Amino acid sequence: MVSLPRPVVVDASVALKWQLLDEPYVRQANALRRDWRVRNVIVAMAPQLFAYEMVNGIVSALRQRRLNLSQATQALDMLTTVGVELREVAPQRVFALALEHRLSAYDAAYLALAQAEGCELWTCDKPFYDSIKGASTLVRWIGEYPAAG
Repeated sequence: MVSLPRPVVVDASVALKWQLLDEPYVRQANALRRDWRVRNVIVAMAPQLFAYEMVNGIVSALRQRRLNLSQATQALDMLTTVGVELREVAPQRVFALALEHRLSAYDAAYLALAQAEGCELWTCDKPFYDSIKGASTLVRWIGEYPAAG
């Protein structure tokens, strides 16, 4: 019997690691990506704001000189072809979660999607993870993702 890929929410902090190769947790982020794109054991999804967060992260990396213009352009091209499934989340749910857990609306949107899908949410955003880990077992730290040898 073939098992279907399991859904996983990835936030922009994880996806940006796919392009910023000199940062911590790149191996774990790329292992997640391999599980999705090569091994087909997960389906990666994110709320609609993912695309804008990715653009913001790329622009920030360019301004901080962590990427040059050519690398930033390649990262932006990757964004358009990466294939993370973008999903709508209810603004009312995002609002409620933001208030309940003292989160930004952006972080609450990822959490709302993970709750709606009943799946894990992987993040490289340590302050977000630390603020929510006691309240939600869905939010997982990318440093704990099993990195391939």
